[in-house]
Amino acid sequence: MIVTSVVDVVTPISATCSGNITADEGSAPTERGVCWSTSQTPTLSDSHISNGSGTGIFSCNLTGLTPGTTYYVRAYATNATGTYYGN
Repeated sequence: MIVTSVVDVVTPISATCSGNITADEGSAPTERGVCWSTSQTPTLSDSHISNGSGTGIFSCNLTGLTPGTTYYVRAYATNATGTYYGN
């Protein structure tokens, strides 16, 4: 299971977002991170940043954001069976 945490430390051009991977969907995550977009369901095809591998809590700094723009953020994890997204 992947949980996208609340976005915090927001500035006009950056934000910090965290996630928590509590289960590995049958295979340990080889990559984890956060993806973001102006669409409501961002994927790895959109902007994304990775932060290590494995399960547990992690944090990512999103930079280069446009002031006054609404962004949607989701945590993700990729393992041998595919990519999974948080809420």
